[in-house]
Amino acid sequence: MNSAGRAFTALVVCGAAVLCARYFFFTRMRSKISAMAPSKEFRTLAEEYRRLADMAITANEHVELRLTGLGVQLTGLGVQLDEQKVQLDQVQRILKEVD
Repeated sequence: MNSAGRAFTALVVCGAAVLCARYFFFTRMRSKISAMAPSKEFRTLAEEYRRLADMAITANEHVELRLTGLGVQLTGLGVQLDEQKVQLDQVQRILKEVD
C-alpha cells in the first residue's frame, strides 16, 4: 500500500473514531440531561451540547473535505501509474526487439 493509501485509511479510521466518540459522548450527555430538573445547570449543559454538536459537525465536514482531496489525489496517482505501465511495456518491447 502506498503512502496515499495509508493516509486515506488513516483519515477514514480517524473519521470513524470521531463519529464513535461523538455518539458515546452525546449518549451519556443525553442521559444526564434527562435525569436533571430544568435549571441553570440544565441550560448550561444544553448550551455545551449545542456547542459540541457544532464542533463535531465542523470536524466531520473537514474530514469529508480531506477525504475528497485524497480521493482526487489517488485518482491522479492511478492515472500516473497507468502511464508508467504503458511506458514500461514500451521499453520491454524495445528490449525484446533488440535481443
